[in-house]
Amino acid sequence: MYSIQNQSLLLKSPALILLIVCLSVFVSEAVVMLLLYSLPQLSLVSDAILDATLLIAIVSPALYYFLFKPLVVHIREREQIEEILHKNEEEQFKVMIRTSLDAFAVTDTDGRILQVNDAYCRMMGYSREELKTMSTADIDVVGATEEKHDVGKLIETGSDRYELHKRRKDGRIQIVEVSSNYSKLNGGRVYSFMRDITERKQAEEQRDRLLREVEGANEELRNFAYVVSHDLKAPLRAISSLADWLATDYADKFDDAGKEQMRLLINRVRRMDGLIDGILQYSRVGREKEAMVRVDLNHLVKEVTDLLAPPANITVTVEGELPTVVTEPTRIQQVFQNLISNAIKYMDKPEGRIRIACSPEGELWKFSVSDNGPGIREQHFGKIFQLFQTLAPRDRVESSGVGLALVKKIVEMYGGQVWIESTVGEGSTFLFTLPRATSIPTQGANA
Repeated sequence: MYSIQNQSLLLKSPALILLIVCLSVFVSEAVVMLLLYSLPQLSLVSDAILDATLLIAIVSPALYYFLFKPLVVHIREREQIEEILHKNEEEQFKVMIRTSLDAFAVTDTDGRILQVNDAYCRMMGYSREELKTMSTADIDVVGATEEKHDVGKLIETGSDRYELHKRRKDGRIQIVEVSSNYSKLNGGRVYSFMRDITERKQAEEQRDRLLREVEGANEELRNFAYVVSHDLKAPLRAISSLADWLATDYADKFDDAGKEQMRLLINRVRRMDGLIDGILQYSRVGREKEAMVRVDLNHLVKEVTDLLAPPANITVTVEGELPTVVTEPTRIQQVFQNLISNAIKYMDKPEGRIRIACSPEGELWKFSVSDNGPGIREQHFGKIFQLFQTLAPRDRVESSGVGLALVKKIVEMYGGQVWIESTVGEGSTFLFTLPRATSIPTQGANA
């Protein structure tokens, strides 16, 4: 057999082969015509025709052998090579399908199952032999809210993606995502890859349910905030006004015990009013959004300190420069206002010192508010950040128990953390972090 490597130049150039064949035929015909022209005798003409025919009969096999046979051999060899490649591709495709993690099935246009891979058998719980006796109608679940997949549409478009509910052998329902392709070969075949998305759909349903619950809770919180701000504050204002009137107009009628009781009444009304304000502030964090703007914390801390007006024996200092951050102004103000006011409120030293500082830590800014106050025992470190929790009696130190819980909620909303370091008798340091990605360092700040 001729090999592709040993073929001549003639075989590699079809145009040259055609030219030589044409020339050979032309020459043969020319020879015959010349013989007929040069030999007028009939007998000689017959002999010439016979000789010419004999010549063509001799030349034609030679032409076939040297020109056409290698070409035929070449074509056969190419067909054999293509057949081998096709078989290899089919075998590779079968291996790929057999080992695929996704389920695969071949069905006809009537839904009869013709072939499946191992992943499909595992997904449905049937053996391959059982599935080959079934159709998709036996395992597809069509409920009130679902429609059977339209095979006609698939035949028209050639491919389609959709979701189906399928019933396993054990009766469980699985949701699968299907990618199908249609081929006209063998009377029409549908090739489908399937992936079990039951867990994903269940997770999506759970997420949607939780979102609905959160939305419901937010709606209840909004309603609660409305009730608190309108229905509770109105009687409080009336009680406060009445208490102030009694304390002023009947001051000479009260003895020392009565005056103390009136003082407690007025303070507790004010505390209740502060508690309501704290609850409202806490409920708005994360629910009511402000515009994100550049906030110079050096300027903001100075404003907060002036607003709080600390006593003459307490000094508030900023160590170094604070950064400029992009944030909601009211929220960051609430953080510093609560931390600084706590330090002022609980100061027990004749000379109080409150220090505010900031330093970079990787992708975060770490802020600190330190004081030389009474300090806090370690077992209370977690408690103080809980809502309505205070360490000192409220009749001794006015506190709603909301401030530090509000600080924690705001800081964590921005992706930071808040914690405390403290030594009893020496003071406390409240620390919190904010991402540097939303900050713009002030010129001269630590970097």
